[in-house]
Amino acid sequence: MKPLKSQIKIDADLLLNSFIDSIFIRLHQKYKTTSGDISPSQQYQLDEAKEKICHLMTEQVFYNIDFSTINLKKLNRNELMEMAKSLDWNGSWDCDEDGQEPITKDELIESIINLISHHN
Repeated sequence: MKPLKSQIKIDADLLLNSFIDSIFIRLHQKYKTTSGDISPSQQYQLDEAKEKICHLMTEQVFYNIDFSTINLKKLNRNELMEMAKSLDWNGSWDCDEDGQEPITKDELIESIINLISHHN
């Protein structure tokens, strides 16, 4: 599995939604409610809470990945860029006004390796 925050977020969101739905179903069954209606205000609060929990889970899992076990050469340039940004790299990605060439895949990998050594 690719250690990308976007994939972790997708997985966390799917699992979280499934568990929350399951909890609501069990509670409604236990208390024999006649409806599962949710007000717009409650839905907003639930969405905000889920977003915060999902973000926390994503950050926590990403922080604890052992990046030394990841084969960076198997990732494409966009995935490498996402990983570098997730590791808070703020380098130049593409051509800029000074005529700088876009960063190469090998340069991205080198930058990520440097970031990983500082990340752990």
